[in-house]
Order: sequence, then C-alpha cells, then structure tokens
Amino acid sequence: MRTALILTFALWSAGIELQAGQTQPKQATTVLKLQGAGQPSTIEIPVTIDGQPFDVYWSGTFDAIFDFADSNQDGVLTENEIKLVPSARAVRLSLGNAFTPPVAAITSLSEIVNDSSQKCTKTQLRNYYLRHGAGQLQIGTGTLPHTSALTRALVQALDTDQDHQISEVELQRAETVLRRLDTNDDELIGVGELIPNATYPGSWAAHTLKAEQEVSLTPTGKSDLTLSRQNSQAEVKPENHSAWQLSVTDHISDQPLNFTTPKIRFESWSIPGPLNELFSQLREEIANADPDPPQAEPEQRSRNRRPSRAWLTPLGDRNGNGVLSQDEIDQWLQLQQRLIHGQLLISIYSGGGLFELLDKNHDAGLSIRELRNIWQNLKAAGCTTGSHVNLQQVPHVVLFVVSQGYPDQVGKTTTSDVEWFNLMDRNRDGDISRREFTGPQPPSTVSIRIMTA
Repeated sequence: MRTALILTFALWSAGIELQAGQTQPKQATTVLKLQGAGQPSTIEIPVTIDGQPFDVYWSGTFDAIFDFADSNQDGVLTENEIKLVPSARAVRLSLGNAFTPPVAAITSLSEIVNDSSQKCTKTQLRNYYLRHGAGQLQIGTGTLPHTSALTRALVQALDTDQDHQISEVELQRAETVLRRLDTNDDELIGVGELIPNATYPGSWAAHTLKAEQEVSLTPTGKSDLTLSRQNSQAEVKPENHSAWQLSVTDHISDQPLNFTTPKIRFESWSIPGPLNELFSQLREEIANADPDPPQAEPEQRSRNRRPSRAWLTPLGDRNGNGVLSQDEIDQWLQLQQRLIHGQLLISIYSGGGLFELLDKNHDAGLSIRELRNIWQNLKAAGCTTGSHVNLQQVPHVVLFVVSQGYPDQVGKTTTSDVEWFNLMDRNRDGDISRREFTGPQPPSTVSIRIMTA
C-alpha cells in the first residue's frame, strides 16, 4: 500500500518539477498578482514556521539533511555519504507521503557539484535543492465543478411559490424549508444533500501555479481578472494590496485574507491536513515491522509474517554496517518530522457562487445559523434588489485553503477551547443547537455559541 502511495504522489509531482538547471530564488514571502480589475492588485503571503521565516526554516532543514548524512562530521559529503541524502524530488513528495520516499535517489556527487572531484558542502546541497524546487511553498489551483448545480438546487428548494424569484419572505422560511433535505439528520445541509452523490470540492486544486503563469479566476475563463505568481515582490506595492499571514507551530494559524475586487470575493482559512496523522502511522509501521529482511522466497513466507523495514536501511544506515540501530531510526524519523513540518500546500479554488457565499464558516455545509441569516448575508453582499434576491449580483467566490499535505476535505472544522462545548457540538458547526444541548432545556429559539477574542 505504501508503494502505491509513493507512485501516486510521484505521478502528481512530475507535473510540478522545475526544469533541470532552473533556479527559483528563495523569498521570505510569496506574492500573487491579480490583473484586470482596474489597477493591478497583489496578495502577499508571508509564512513563518516555529517563528522563523519560511525560507530560513527550509535553509535550516537542508542543513539538517546535510548533518544527518555527514556521518563522520567532517563538514563535507563524500560519494558514500551522499547516498543518505534524499533527492529533491523525494523532498517534494514528502508533501503527500509524510516522509521522503526512496525515489530518484542521488547516485553520484556529480548531480550536486560541478566538479566530480569535489566533495559536497552545505551551500552546494542547499543550491541543489533550490534549483529543483524543494522547500518551496506549494500552490495549486482548481475550479469548483458543482457551482451552477448547487445554485439551481438552492433556488429550486427556496422558491416555494415557483415564480422563479427568491423573496425575503421565502428566505425567512429557509430553515424550515431546507431542513427536509437533511437526510443524515446532522443539522447541516451539505453538498451531497443538495446534489445527490456529489463530493466537495469535487476536484483537487492540482494544477501547480508556477512563476509568471496566469490562471483565470472565473469559470468561463474570460474574466478580466487573472492570477499569477511573482518571482519577486515589486518594490512599490500597488494601492490594492493585502497580506495573508500564515504561521505554523503545533498547528496552522492564519489571519483572514481581507481582500475584495469588483464581482470577486476572496475567502481564506486553514485546515490541519493529513501529514501529522500519516507520520504517526509511519512511526507505528516502522516500530512493528520485522527488523530483518525476509530470507524465504515470497511464496514460502507465512501470511502472518510482519512487514519488513528493509526499505529503510539504505535511507538511515549512517554507519554503513547494513543494520539499522534504534538510534539511527530515531535520527531518521526526527529528520522526517522536520521535513513535513514545513510542507505547506495552498489550494486555490475559483468559480464558487451562491453556496460558498452562504457558507460563512467554510465547513462545506449550511448550518441553522447560516440558514436563519441568509437574507441578511445576501443583502450585505449586495445581492438583493428591493425584497428579492438578484442572482446576477452574486459574486464569484475564490477559496484559499492552506494545509499541511493534501487535504482529504477542505471544510473547516470549528473547535473551541471549551471542552464541554466541543462535546455537545456534534456537527462541529460552531453552535450548540437545542437538540445538541444536554443541559436544562433552553428556549426553542436559542442556540449557544462560544465567542473568542
């Protein structure tokens, strides 16, 4: 199964690899440029990992790889020691695997240094990784495929008088009208309940946004607004400039992206991603694996035999004796943990519409509170004319989601520091409904929300 994972992410990674010899200069921030909405606009994404700027953290990670491989601690890497260095492609693949898989192994110092008679220094190893795109903030783009169908489903359900318009009076009954669609009875109207068997977002943001490449931010592809990734930040910032500050410690935190353009709405949030869980599984697999390579032929092995960890020996055997000690395993795992800790993926989904506009807490479902406030939210977004909704005024919505690794889903799970609140809030929508509340019965119209500063 792990081999299948390696191959899957190797195929995906093939699409993001920089051309040989192409160097991407490291920056403290990533800058996205938007063009076409009047004057140019920029979004700056400064990232810190454990309080260090993103590029400083990765420079230290490259040095940690060097120190791990430099088994005799003489400050240079020899032909034998270079075999312990994961390739740049393996470092990129750790975004999906939670470790550097044994692919595209470095077989010779000539892959890193120009003169084969030289030995590899820390600076040369850093430059090798930078040339091949390792240690960069990964950004993927994609288009939400169900936007039109979601809008049709919402309009059909809410337009109770079937006059092909949605009035304020109809939206005031939205909670009652849409509740019949809640087939799993979790007090959320999810995408799969509006469109049977649909998944959300439905397609991964797997198209890598490379430097100077432009992508459209509307479904038609004919928008005046395009997004591109800049090689370097302009000295003079345009008037319409915003920053999305990302910080990673034991979890990801982000300051909401406060950015709007005509007819385009930007929404941003962070989710954990799967890397920490995958890494825990890796540790457990290694701890429970057979330390010795199997001696019998495959057909003669017992079906109950534990998996072998022979694959790990060439990656972590620092003293070259062909046997992994527990200390070598611990050092290799410590290095892997540092590698995945700095692996961030920003998924940018364009083409959102009415559903994304109403899903205020980004949990991929419409909650009781969101259904009660539909009219107010649409009015605040400028989507109403008189006492009716003007669907032509619904903006395109672009989602920015940051995670550690490829997320299983992009919905944001709302949590609180208050334990009793989390235990009651079974659908994780950030509210405790009357049904969820297990204390003395409150009035039927009351829902409880924990407010944080």
